[in-house]
Amino acid sequence: MKKLTQILGILMLSFLTVTVAQAQDASLDDILKNYFENIGGEDEWKKIKSMTMKGNTSAQGMTMPVTIQSMYPTYFKMEMDFQGKKFITAYNGKTAWTLNPFMGGSEPTRMDEEETKSMSKQKFQDEFIDYKEKGSKIELVGTEEVDGTETYKVKMVKKDGDVVFYFFDTENYVPIMTRSLMESGPMKGQSIETFMSDYQEVDGLMVAFTTEQKMGGNPVFSMTAEDVIFNDVDIEANNFAFPSEEEKDENEKN
Repeated sequence: MKKLTQILGILMLSFLTVTVAQAQDASLDDILKNYFENIGGEDEWKKIKSMTMKGNTSAQGMTMPVTIQSMYPTYFKMEMDFQGKKFITAYNGKTAWTLNPFMGGSEPTRMDEEETKSMSKQKFQDEFIDYKEKGSKIELVGTEEVDGTETYKVKMVKKDGDVVFYFFDTENYVPIMTRSLMESGPMKGQSIETFMSDYQEVDGLMVAFTTEQKMGGNPVFSMTAEDVIFNDVDIEANNFAFPSEEEKDENEKN
């Protein structure tokens, strides 16, 4: 459980058969053009400034209700409930913090510098939107089979030097997996793969309702969404802030 909660505190988005030869003929521009068309349009996604996702998460044989709130540009908060206890990990653009009852913690604590830096890299907006303006470079490096599905393998090098590989389904041009390296925590340097599936339409936009993460090839976390809300009016910046002493006192009274 210790390893799991450390990983979760840092972590933070499948359908005509083509031949390998056909896949290799696709250009990077073709992939991105089809990708944005199939997920609802780049301009429409730019209008999304916040999202709430509710569902269930499974880890180490346990299933827990989970709610994830995120907001442009880097706000993030995940709450999980297990046996009446609440685990929280959050970032408000400046401070990363967690509430971890599984480790005996009863009060929110700030994450260390390395964990905070890792959290700050989790962007709300799709990394392929205006990627050049963001300082990223991308290239099509070939094709690769992912769990029996042929994919286009696209390499992204971000402005800060981080490298992420995206694997786009050659049939539907949506990513079904990403691969990168864990940047902090006890598993630093390990390969982490995030699998996306069960794409569903929400307000005209396509969202992966099932996400699974593997580290070193071993499953560590999965989530199945039941409800997704875009531009949730209940999301405000203070939702993500580290609780003040006054807020903690008020919570204790309640």
